[in-house]
Amino acid sequence: MEERNIILIAGGNEENRRLLGEPLSNAYDIIEAGDGKQVLAEIQRRKGELAAVLLDWDMPLVGAYQILQMMQSKGMTEHILAFVTTVEPDPDIDSKVYSLGAVSVLCKPYGEAMIRRQVLNRLEDAAQIRSLRAEVAQKEKLVQDSLKKLDGFYDNLLDAIGSVMEYRISESDQHVKRIKGFSRILAVAYRNEFPDCGLDEDEINRIVRGSVIHDIGKIAVPDAVLLNPAKLTEDEQQILRSHTTKGEEIMQQLREVQDEEQYRVSCEICRWHHERHDGRGYPDGLEGDEIPLSAQIVSIVDVYDELVSERIFKKPDDKETAFRKIMDGKCGVFAPKLLQCFEASKKLLELFSDNN
Repeated sequence: MEERNIILIAGGNEENRRLLGEPLSNAYDIIEAGDGKQVLAEIQRRKGELAAVLLDWDMPLVGAYQILQMMQSKGMTEHILAFVTTVEPDPDIDSKVYSLGAVSVLCKPYGEAMIRRQVLNRLEDAAQIRSLRAEVAQKEKLVQDSLKKLDGFYDNLLDAIGSVMEYRISESDQHVKRIKGFSRILAVAYRNEFPDCGLDEDEINRIVRGSVIHDIGKIAVPDAVLLNPAKLTEDEQQILRSHTTKGEEIMQQLREVQDEEQYRVSCEICRWHHERHDGRGYPDGLEGDEIPLSAQIVSIVDVYDELVSERIFKKPDDKETAFRKIMDGKCGVFAPKLLQCFEASKKLLELFSDNN
């Protein structure tokens, strides 16, 4: 916590400065200024050390009003208590100085008891407030550090789950890395192309995290279906498609380890990443903007990675062929805005794929 142990007493009358300073000198270091220019210089030089300034209203060269204006404009009155001294009470002065952040007006005679009550008590209160603020700031930092650790733990957990899922179906865990990268590239492109879409950096990070576990529901799909190289029967297709709803159910079980917004996005992606713009997707046959943007983004990059990657049962398409299949609707219909961003991101997606 910063130490503020100096009081600046300012005014043209030396005797008044002495009367004001003596009751305070046991607790604080006292410095004096005989005119407003000296005050401004001392404030600039010692602004990190000053606990308070006592300003004579009728100070020579630069008045207390102008000094208070400067202090308020620079936010100094939040840290340096400003008192104004006057010969006699004046409601007009009170109104002016309080509006500029002064904490009290001191009127002659400057008795020791009055100075202690008006100045020292307020300084003690201010010191306690600074101490509390420092304690709160320290605790907030501890909370933020803990949240960062939890975020890191959650990211690692999701990556591990995604990798386990890929190994189960005998595919490289690079799929997880590519889906994350593709999702970020496309989400950023969408935000840049459509600034009013609501995709801020936090939402993009949620989508990237959620993309990792888009297929987590496949854990609940039997190997006889998941790893079957032959054409699936209608019943087997329904079992495979159930990975979307199973994924949402698994996310519900993980609700306590993610914040509400991440939970929302994760569920959207797990359940709806196989929906299509024309309503011919699954599990709910959503159409158009009924499909959350998070799920739309992951759906198209999942298809892209599926096309350009080698799988157990297929050779990879070259990137241009994969791109054309998606743009031509050969892999289901995607939203026009999404395709616009996919097209704009083509080179970045290809570059990321080549390096991962």
